[in-house]
Formats: sequence, C-alpha cells, structure tokens
Amino acid sequence: MPIPDAQHRIVVCDASPLIFLAKLDALELLGQVVPGRLIVLQQVWNEIMSEQAGPAELDRLREWMEDVEVVDCQDRFLSTSVLSLSDQSTLAWAVKNDAAWMVADERLLRGIALQRGIRVIGFCGILVKAVERGLLAASKARMMLDAAVDHHGLRISIALYRRIMEALAGSGG
Repeated sequence: MPIPDAQHRIVVCDASPLIFLAKLDALELLGQVVPGRLIVLQQVWNEIMSEQAGPAELDRLREWMEDVEVVDCQDRFLSTSVLSLSDQSTLAWAVKNDAAWMVADERLLRGIALQRGIRVIGFCGILVKAVERGLLAASKARMMLDAAVDHHGLRISIALYRRIMEALAGSGG
C-alpha cells in the first residue's frame, strides 16, 4: 500500500495523549510530529471536554480543535469489555478509513492498531520525536514528562521512564 503524503494521511487521535498535551500547553507538537488529517471521534471529544478538564486545558483544546475533524462513529471493532466503547469505536473508524496513524497511549489499543497495519505514537513518543526533530529541547521534554507524571496522572513503568530519559539524553539538549 503506498504511503499517503502528509496532506492525505489520516491521523486518528485518542483521548489520553490529547489530554496530557493540553495540560502541558503542547498540542501543536502533535501536528508537527505526525502531520496529516487529524481526526477525533465524537466520543473522544466528549471525554476530553468533560467537566474534569480545567479551564485553561479546555481553552487549549477548543482552539486546537478548530483544525481537527470530529467524526461520529458507533461501530465497534471487537465485542470486548477490555477496551472502552470509545477505544472500540476509534479502532473501528481507523481500520475502516485506512488511517495511517493512531495517537494513543492505551497498550491494548496500540497493539491491535499495530496488528492492523496502523502506526502508533503516544504522548511520550510525541515528546521524543519532537526532540529528535529539533522542535523541543530535550531538557524541556524531560520537564514535561516529569510534570505529566508528577502532577497530571501519567502512569508509566520505571523501565519505560528510563528508556525515554535515555532517548532524550541521546538527542542532546
């Protein structure tokens, strides 16, 4: 299958990476790291715009969403209680519409997307790629990762944290 140019590449976004990027005022990194036609499902939109989001985060998300397409999909990829209904719909839409990328942190969702030929990147990967491409200083990415873990509820293993820090150290800055 030919790789579509960035203008025609479909990038489907799940909630978690968007929430962390919004909390850290870094949503612009997503489009810079994974350029393409950004898609957010209505269920994901409802989740990220919930009452749990702070006012600054909501403002950032609303502004960012001006350049994003919101689509409604009630399809399910699997009949399972392991994935949320939102994740099932996101996966179903991505597969049906030949998405090139999925932006997601949930391990099972990422694994299934990869099995279906969809490339994946999550919040941490966006930070690492932004540093590799010179969009973000490694020191800033380290501070952002620490803030996400310490103040915003990002849960990652110690081993993954170390790998990310090593990758950032190897990128300079």
